[in-house]
Amino acid sequence: MEDYRFAGCRIVGFPSESRAALSEVAHRLVPHRREVVGRWVEQQFRTWEPPGIERAQIAHLFGSLWGHMLEAMAAGEPEACLSRLEDAGAVLARRKFPFEALMLSIHFLEESYLPYLLDPRPANLHTWLIRMDEFLHVAIGALATSYFEFHRRELTASAEIGWVIQEGLSPHIPKRFGDLEIGHAYVSATERALLGGDFMELFPISPRKAAFLVGDLSGHGLEAVADAVMIRALFRGLIRETPDLPDVMARLSRILAHELDGEHFATVLAGTCDASGHLELVNAGGPPPVVANGSCSLMEQRGLPLAVDENPQYTRATLDLGRGGLFVAYTDGLVEARRDSDFFGEQRLQDLVVAMRDTPARAVAEHLLDRALAHARGHAADDISIVVLKRLEGAV
Repeated sequence: MEDYRFAGCRIVGFPSESRAALSEVAHRLVPHRREVVGRWVEQQFRTWEPPGIERAQIAHLFGSLWGHMLEAMAAGEPEACLSRLEDAGAVLARRKFPFEALMLSIHFLEESYLPYLLDPRPANLHTWLIRMDEFLHVAIGALATSYFEFHRRELTASAEIGWVIQEGLSPHIPKRFGDLEIGHAYVSATERALLGGDFMELFPISPRKAAFLVGDLSGHGLEAVADAVMIRALFRGLIRETPDLPDVMARLSRILAHELDGEHFATVLAGTCDASGHLELVNAGGPPPVVANGSCSLMEQRGLPLAVDENPQYTRATLDLGRGGLFVAYTDGLVEARRDSDFFGEQRLQDLVVAMRDTPARAVAEHLLDRALAHARGHAADDISIVVLKRLEGAV
């Protein structure tokens, strides 16, 4: 694979004595080529079960690789097999073969050919072992370089896609609607391209009424992002068509039961708000929102997640935010952020909301996210989405 040119092709030089020793080793091992591969594969499957690769595929890949290594060694041109090693590294990366296991497999190779190298014991065994060790280090370099180059390119491509999605498909949530100040924050737990299954939306449906939703779709990556965009688009269309929020959510669930993969579902808190802080809510399996409206409490109201039932029934809850009141909707990644076995939890969330009663909505959302990530030592186990509505103090 010309794209993965291991630097060793240019900088590794095998002196004539190394080439001669490796040629002698190859001629000793060629008659036992099949036995070495059999022992090599058996060692790996005895220790662990390689994920996503069957025994026959491992035997073919490693058998071919070992054969090319022996041919190159026998010809006195050990560097000639480096491109094959690069091919193998990229293939194993594509199949998600763990890198630690790949390094361990080189150790298994040594264990597999040593009995045939030692019987009968050669006079120049010490030289053979040193030259084989040098050669295997070069082999590891070629494998590792192409293995990580594959992941680098995959990560770069995903990051570019992620940038387009972030710029083009991210919700454009207004900072204010009537008497309501609006803040939001988001982080994905997905390692590649920051693409997760969470989604949120808030948009006007009339001059004095807006609709919103905060949700979590099972799964991650581009497929989950595409499904999340579909849910947002369907919700926008349905809520504009009818003002009945429970009916909208029931219809949305029925559609998604057919559109989503059978194992996927979405937990969603949906609502409408008017310009004076009156909220109507339907909770389809999401965590209870926090309401700081005088006192601070969780607003318990549960319904089935979307797409798990073709005929779900949802109920409406109502809320009037007083002046300075806060409403915080979020996905469960916020309260499930944890340090060892200590979850961030609902109580910490409520305590922080109480402490930030006089803080702007955007700062509340961002501070909650920062504190949850700090609690989890910077590594969220799940996506986190937060939407904060605050009724301004000067509201009538």
